[in-house]
Amino acid sequence: MTTETAIRTAQKALDIAWDGKLPIDPTAIARSLQVTNGDSRLAIIMEGDPSLGPHSGQAEYVMAPGGDYYRCTYNSREASYRQQFTKAHELGHVLMGHVVPGKSPKRDTTFNAPAGDWDEVDANAFAAELLMPKDYVIQMANKVTNISKLAEIFGVSPTAIRYRLQNLGLL
Repeated sequence: MTTETAIRTAQKALDIAWDGKLPIDPTAIARSLQVTNGDSRLAIIMEGDPSLGPHSGQAEYVMAPGGDYYRCTYNSREASYRQQFTKAHELGHVLMGHVVPGKSPKRDTTFNAPAGDWDEVDANAFAAELLMPKDYVIQMANKVTNISKLAEIFGVSPTAIRYRLQNLGLL
């Protein structure tokens, strides 16, 4: 998968499930989506877990007697803006097909993707576009110049919005 495909996947998720309000709630997006797996349509569940230790989150395929589903788990002890990025990142893994039955969960300890780990690069690009859609960032950056205020509007950290502005050529 390419970064452009990850961005288009996030845009499609927003088109289908976003209510148009900022900050964007990745849990609400996940709740509104299902993933087609053969003849089945599988739910995506977001779960906070304070026992994840050094992991920020993970995404996994769960086989259950009542029906299979995808679970995106995030560390509920982390700051709210970090939780939001983790939820979006893990949702990206699910929607981009990185999470499959029989494969170990995708676990993340950092969002600095190691060189060559394209699943992580794509999940980061997906999360950035999902939480900070390009068109809205451009629009808001023309009105609000304070990084902390922009971060608050989008529900992300100042570091995340700064990277987004840099990657969009706005900073």
